[in-house]
Amino acid sequence: MSSIAIRGVSVEQMTIKDCNECATILLRQLAEHGSESVKENLVTVLKDVVSDPARGFLLFARENRHIIGVAYLAIILSAEHCGKVGWLEELYVMPEFRSKGIGAALLTAVLERARELGIVAIDLEVDAAHRRAEALYRRFGFRPLDRSRWVKTLEDDV
Repeated sequence: MSSIAIRGVSVEQMTIKDCNECATILLRQLAEHGSESVKENLVTVLKDVVSDPARGFLLFARENRHIIGVAYLAIILSAEHCGKVGWLEELYVMPEFRSKGIGAALLTAVLERARELGIVAIDLEVDAAHRRAEALYRRFGFRPLDRSRWVKTLEDDV
């Protein structure tokens, strides 16, 4: 899928059968950011996205038979951009495979797929201390916004 060739690595679109392995990898990423998730719930989310392309898409990088990176782009309709916008929910490469071009390959594939789907912009967030991720996104033409992201979990109200 990706136009970036890395020896022994392929970038592919996720299918239902890949959701369990990808969830395992994403749980590692979420743990790095201090977020706790239940694997069963995450697998359900991934299956929902894979089953309904209007929700977004998931890609993964594979070396040999092992998934080593995951990208998840959620799709929303945006008033600000007057069209479909992708929210890059996750872009994660397992630590032992970083600095090998795999994140760039995943991001290239995300941008290609987004263009095919008529997505007009992609938004994302970067952890404040994650300079390497910022450098990757800058190389691909992303720019920081003068905004802060806020969240309220609705289960707190129950």
